[in-house]
Amino acid sequence: MVEWVKHSTEHVGLSYLDEGHGPTIVALHGFPDTWRTWDRASAVLIRAGYRVVHMALRGYAPSGIPADRRYDVDALAHDVLSLIDHLGLEEVVILGHDWGASTAYELARRAPERMRAIVAMAVPPPATAIGGWRERMARPHNLYLALGPLADWWLRLNDFAEVRRLDRLWSPSWEGNEKHVGTVIDDLRFRERSRASVDFYRRSHMNRSPTGLPSMPSLLIYGSVEPKVRRDGFEAARDGLTAPSRVVRIEGVGHWPHLEAPDAVLEEILDFLGACIANGVPELSGDL
Repeated sequence: MVEWVKHSTEHVGLSYLDEGHGPTIVALHGFPDTWRTWDRASAVLIRAGYRVVHMALRGYAPSGIPADRRYDVDALAHDVLSLIDHLGLEEVVILGHDWGASTAYELARRAPERMRAIVAMAVPPPATAIGGWRERMARPHNLYLALGPLADWWLRLNDFAEVRRLDRLWSPSWEGNEKHVGTVIDDLRFRERSRASVDFYRRSHMNRSPTGLPSMPSLLIYGSVEPKVRRDGFEAARDGLTAPSRVVRIEGVGHWPHLEAPDAVLEEILDFLGACIANGVPELSGDL
């Protein structure tokens, strides 16, 4: 049985799952997705001796709709820091995909002393990300999902056909994804949830000032099927990171490497965490 815990900040009630024991990993999802994106990864990480805290991002079930209607990375980072304080933790590892990755970079900039390490997937660091027309052409959803009620109408049209289209477009080789996509759509059926998911893309929420690369150990993972503009952003970060940080390209996968190639991604994560966390986490035995 899933046992959610509630934590309230000034503007929003956050829900999180707290499982396992050991060094703490805070797992953050993106769009179109839910906290369930980390089910496989968290099970393996818990067996490997880590504590995993799943946080449903503001606006996503079962967290609340923020009273301030803010969904920018500054607000998301504030939510995570508030949760870390609530848990009484000095430092954590952030595991983030998509919007979760963007939040990880903002946390690395704002509170590096609280970040033991970050693992970021699918979105390159702002310092090396390539913006402008190349990004907009490669990922036009950043434009049309910013249209508020119209974007929400489009997302919901024909039983969320746009969610299924984005899934096929961003990860064309991902087979057996129907169950996960169905879970995402079920969570978006409540209108306040679908509207929140597109409000993440409001123009005022997309201003991400380039900053330096993360100063703490960082594992950046991307799929070879991502658009060239995204691949170039990751590769540009490679020489600026310090050991044991690294950039990893997973062949044959797209936007969801942790779901499309879970064994390869988990092997990279466990190897990375073993290299940068000196708490004697036991080695995982058996299959991933």
